Amino acid sequence: MSERALARRLEAAKEAALLAGQMLLNATADELLYQNKAKSDVVTILDTKSEHLIRDYLHSRFPEDNFLGEEEGLVVYGDGGTWIVDPVDGTNNLVHHIPGYTVSIAYEREVGCPVLGVVYSPMQDELFSAAEAQGAFLNGDPIACSSTASVRDAVTVAPPPLRVPALLEKHFILYSEMCRESGDLRSFGSASLNLCYLAMGRVDAFFEYQLKYHDYGAAMVIIAESGGCFSSMLPGQTMPYSDILATNKALHPWYTQTIMRLVGESDATDQDILQ
Repeated sequence: MSERALARRLEAAKEAALLAGQMLLNATADELLYQNKAKSDVVTILDTKSEHLIRDYLHSRFPEDNFLGEEEGLVVYGDGGTWIVDPVDGTNNLVHHIPGYTVSIAYEREVGCPVLGVVYSPMQDELFSAAEAQGAFLNGDPIACSSTASVRDAVTVAPPPLRVPALLEKHFILYSEMCRESGDLRSFGSASLNLCYLAMGRVDAFFEYQLKYHDYGAAMVIIAESGGCFSSMLPGQTMPYSDILATNKALHPWYTQTIMRLVGESDATDQDILQ
């Protein structure tokens, strides 16, 4: 893809994210009523409205591009690549008026290889963006991961897999180790926001089980362009990953080795449980 074509898509993704974010900020009480899709997974009419807004806007600009949204799946229009969209990441934050829900938009030419990402946090008016080989930005200013090299100084983000209770025991083995070794722990209720905070140095490491591609596709690019490291938690997974580890790069060996040491041998058993 030419640099100009990528730049046009990046600008369009920013515009779409801002439009969707404004719609979420203007939500009425009726629009914030929610239903449970599954354990710890809620949905509102705004999820669908945001997805439609983003899809229609991007389709009007790039009619040949396909669209993969969290709520309604894949819509095939042509051979122009695919947009990967989470129209509201952190819906529980949204319905409870907690800052931290986001709009996440990525674009790929090859499956599993996003080349641009935009994440917008409406309540904080923070727009994260990146494109391949062009750097990462927050509201237009360059960002970079932290230089923290000691886990004792690191802030780790480790949300529990509430939607997959079978994985809770393994998660808490890791969480307990982080309580002993990591400097502090946090979670902000949106996977894409957690990852963007890593990309700009607010936190230093992140891991979470059973994420979907739309949860992290955009932030994956932002982390790569900010100098971070993004991988599966254990070897052997191929994109799109489901269990994610991301760090500021300096800390990646420690987290990788610790996860392998504590839960690596049980991975095959857990995969059997999830199937």
